[in-house]
Amino acid sequence: MKKINFKKNYVIITIAVLIIGLILARTFGSIQRILFKRRIPKEVAEFELLREATPVKIYKVKKMSFKDTLPVMGNIKGFKEVELKFETSGVLESFNFEEGERIQEGDIIANLNQRDALLKLKYAELEVEKAKKLFEIGAMDKIKFEQTKLEYESAKSDFEKTNIYAVSDGMLGSRDIDVGSYVTPNDKIGVFVDISNVYAEFNVIEKDSPKLKLGQKAEVFVDAYPAKTFRGTLDSISPIVEGRTRTQKIKIELKNPEFKLKPGMFVRALVSTYEKDNALIIPTSAFRKKDADYFVYVVHKEERPEEPKEEEKEPVLEIGIVEVRKIEIAYLTQDVAEIAKGLRERELIIVEAFQEFKNKERVEISEVQETIF
Repeated sequence: MKKINFKKNYVIITIAVLIIGLILARTFGSIQRILFKRRIPKEVAEFELLREATPVKIYKVKKMSFKDTLPVMGNIKGFKEVELKFETSGVLESFNFEEGERIQEGDIIANLNQRDALLKLKYAELEVEKAKKLFEIGAMDKIKFEQTKLEYESAKSDFEKTNIYAVSDGMLGSRDIDVGSYVTPNDKIGVFVDISNVYAEFNVIEKDSPKLKLGQKAEVFVDAYPAKTFRGTLDSISPIVEGRTRTQKIKIELKNPEFKLKPGMFVRALVSTYEKDNALIIPTSAFRKKDADYFVYVVHKEERPEEPKEEEKEPVLEIGIVEVRKIEIAYLTQDVAEIAKGLRERELIIVEAFQEFKNKERVEISEVQETIF
């Protein structure tokens, strides 16, 4: 019986020692936290911030003058490019201008052999003079006299058809047939061009067509004059998208008083498709799309405790709290977007937002970007 009592007492004493040890350990931990209160929270807090916050790059939203341009490539075309053809058949007798030579309105550019046409004209002219005298003395009736005059006009018209006249000021673009060749009304003997004004002609791919409107301004560049910019306006937009190339033809009208721009020259141009002052612009990498909605991650800087004295300062992490916010886009390009609603100037948003963030998620601000371009 005594042995049994001794064992019971031993067990009770052991349990009591364990309970007292646990109480002393908890008490000691509390005393330690109190004694070292200033140092532990700082270290633990910094560790927690590093563990929880994702490093992100931030863009500070601001307003700016924004201009979007569409780059295109094409060729110069004459304002008027007229194929030169005679209205009658005959032997080409003379070409009165060389390629590139300036021509005044009304000048005879080329003519056929006129011998037969001139003989018919002179004969008709004599017949009219004779008929006039007979009509005046009453020896010819009026119908016969009018018929004679019409024959003269016909002979005169046939003679005129042996000449090609310049319909306006311009120059000879090309000579395609040599003097002495027999030509018909189907034969093109050359090209007349009016280049006091010219067109820069381009083909625009189908997806860029909605950006184009008549009257848009354009800057045109030519390799022959690298230091000069030619300015014009979008004058013509073809209503047809060509099936094979899926392109639409546009023309930009350019003034060319010095005849520097010549048909066939290769040109590049920037068509101003959109322009606005004080536009709220963000990079396209700063927003995400879900279904039909666009949204950004706005970052609100977390308030920091009172800063330590200068000599105790250490590098401090900038922590922000994420707000997922819906936006409306007014104009979108490949690189930037103009915001219509949802953002204000000077707000901070995450750029390069390739991962999803949640509302009130903590992030580490690693860099603040204030320019896009």
